[in-house]
This record gives sequence, C-alpha cells and structure tokens, in this order.
Amino acid sequence: MYLGVFDMNQRLEQTRKVLREKQHLKKLIEEDIRELEKDVKKLEELTSTTANSVRA
Repeated sequence: MYLGVFDMNQRLEQTRKVLREKQHLKKLIEEDIRELEKDVKKLEELTSTTANSVRA
C-alpha cells in the first residue's frame, strides 16, 4: 500500500512539473503572438503608406 501512495505522490509531482512547463511555454507563445501581431500591424501600416505614396 505504501508503494501505491509513493507512486501517486511521484505521479502528482511529475504532473505538477509538466503543468508548470506547459504554462511557461504558453506564456512564451502568447508573447510571441503579441509580437507577431505588432509586426503585422507595422507592416500593414508601411504597405498602406507605400501604396498611398505610389498612387500620389
């Protein structure tokens, strides 16, 4: 019975570790997405400005 409890505690710790790692990765991905959205917005503004100056 003790072995089962130990295995469950070990499993719990491993699961917590994986959860922390995945939460960290999620944060990094969300930061990357925000940066990409900023880049897209800047590029859209640049292409819009360039298109307007070419038309003029």
